[in-house]
Amino acid sequence: MKRNMMKTFAIPVLVSILFVAQTVYADHERLFFVNIVSADGFIERLNPNGAELKSLLSTGDGARGIAVDPVNGEIFWSDVKRRVISKINFNGKNQKDIVTTKLDFPADVDIENGKIYWSDQSKNQIGRANLDGTNRVFIVPLPCSLNVGFFCTAGGNLAIDSVKKKLYWTTAYCSDNSCSTPSSYLGDIVRSGLDGSNIKIVVTAVGRPSSIQIDPVEKKIYWTDYVNDVVRRCNLDGTEVEDLFAVGKNNNPNSLALDLKNGYVYWDQDGDIPNRSCLKRMRLNGKDPETIRCGFGNLADIEFVQFHNQRPDDSEQADTIH
Repeated sequence: MKRNMMKTFAIPVLVSILFVAQTVYADHERLFFVNIVSADGFIERLNPNGAELKSLLSTGDGARGIAVDPVNGEIFWSDVKRRVISKINFNGKNQKDIVTTKLDFPADVDIENGKIYWSDQSKNQIGRANLDGTNRVFIVPLPCSLNVGFFCTAGGNLAIDSVKKKLYWTTAYCSDNSCSTPSSYLGDIVRSGLDGSNIKIVVTAVGRPSSIQIDPVEKKIYWTDYVNDVVRRCNLDGTEVEDLFAVGKNNNPNSLALDLKNGYVYWDQDGDIPNRSCLKRMRLNGKDPETIRCGFGNLADIEFVQFHNQRPDDSEQADTIH
């Protein structure tokens, strides 16, 4: 009799444990970004609805690109002042520099299949290494070699098509030798294999592409253009370029992130208050634009991250405005 009672009691307990486990390990979503405020910078995170802003680390104002590895619980970023690529844990602890030499202006970073990629805007190089900084190689030594414009440099922004295993980046150049007017600032979107092979210009001189993201499912490229003040997209082959959002007022759009699960584009945009910007979002087709949160400095780079069966450390929630 006691044995049957134990079995009866064990069943609801087991169900309760499974329910709790499913609740704790449900999917979670966060926006991670570099926030440059005056002479300082911060690695921060935010819920997609604008709530629970938390600063994880003060980096100084040299921080630029950011990439997140949700599997190993690490955040990577580039620093143009210290000329390094660094990483921390999700809780902002255990900072470590992983690439420390032969960098001049590491403008952006991205992660794919256990590798970190970076663009060096001053050296016009794209490099790659393991996530601990070992096995470092330069896979694209001359990102601007296909361009004929003046003062061509690597635009500093990378994106990876994880399905087709392609690397995309932007370049920046001028149509004249003085870069005298906004219309003289141009740029291309370029593509190669993850090893730097088969380089091809995908979008040529359609404004000045800046931050860039790839939707491998719908086969789209998204980018911001802070010279012409628009958010754009096109097909992966460069066709059907369309303006999704015209910023206006010279409130430059800066960094960009995609939430493909829920169908959103996030971007940072200069605000009406000097040195303060707003995080905005809209549908992937440009519909329903809305402001998520204002009061940032300049969000140099944004990453949208989904966590499956785990979550970032939320033990110290803080609502922080710098």
